[in-house]
Amino acid sequence: MKLKLLFIGLTMTLCCFTVPLHAAGFPFSGASPEIETAVNYLKSIQKADGSVGSYSDSGWVTIALSAAGIEPDEWGEPSILDYIKNNPDELIGSFNLPADLARNILAIVAAGYDPYSFGDGNEVVPDGNYIEALLETYDGAQFGVADSINEDCWAVMALSGAGYGPGDEIITSTAEFIKSNRGADKGWSWAAPVNEYYYESDPDNTAAAIMALARAGEASDSVYISQALDYLAVVQVNSGGFSAYGVENTGSTAWVISALNALGENPLEWKSGENNPVSFLLDMQTGNGSFAFAAPLPEGYLPMPEKMTADSIIALTGASYPVSHENNASPWLWLLLGGLLLTMIIFLWKRTVKK
Repeated sequence: MKLKLLFIGLTMTLCCFTVPLHAAGFPFSGASPEIETAVNYLKSIQKADGSVGSYSDSGWVTIALSAAGIEPDEWGEPSILDYIKNNPDELIGSFNLPADLARNILAIVAAGYDPYSFGDGNEVVPDGNYIEALLETYDGAQFGVADSINEDCWAVMALSGAGYGPGDEIITSTAEFIKSNRGADKGWSWAAPVNEYYYESDPDNTAAAIMALARAGEASDSVYISQALDYLAVVQVNSGGFSAYGVENTGSTAWVISALNALGENPLEWKSGENNPVSFLLDMQTGNGSFAFAAPLPEGYLPMPEKMTADSIIALTGASYPVSHENNASPWLWLLLGGLLLTMIIFLWKRTVKK
């Protein structure tokens, strides 16, 4: 009996320690040094109006903060969320309005707020109704211009975060549009193959399509998902990361990791030699906590440290899009679970010793 109880105790101890050992690597918690230094970098460049980088960057950073377990509405005074709420005029003249609206919806939802009524709004988002504004760009089959795919993927992710499900017609029709416009290589580009500027598939938009289709209810073993993963495996580079248009970069790699997260795939198992996408991202983190776009940075490219850092935080915390506000409670949930398991182990150990 003693041995049996001891065996149970040791087994549970191993189970208990699986979580902290796992948390020490991927996925990283908000308290890990890698994430903490990244968040500290973003905090160090937050402006007096609450923004970090551009209006677009601030949306992505808001999502990243939530993924790291931080409340965006308490981050700064005014907060970064206040900045997004108070500056809808930044959407006027948007080059890709559906994608920009989708990003804001993802940020609003990640922060735990209502995308149907977020601030006073303006002529682009009357009464702060970002959902209605996004729906206005839907033509009955897809969002925005008919030869572009990028905004359709993000619209599906945003609407799913706002409560739309796989059975909703707007989700199913857009998913069909995405599936019908993949490339011959079974990946996706920002554009449909009929677009005169279409060049080839890229890992970024293939990852976005995977995440959108997953949210639309596509099975992880469907031909579309399986062949998209095959495409990603082919274009993975020796560094473990992913390259878009000849440049190995953080943005592409982070989105691929998030897509793998969405499917329940382990990015650590996506190896190229001894390297994997997670190790690639970690190698791209600089001394000040930010993540570089590429090293070295090719001529003509912008470093985009705000966006790259936000994307990396989301990927490295094991998150995908949409990031749910409920994710903020996960570190405390694991702490509580660990405490309960430890209490049970002590109880079993004492019973074993007494006998």
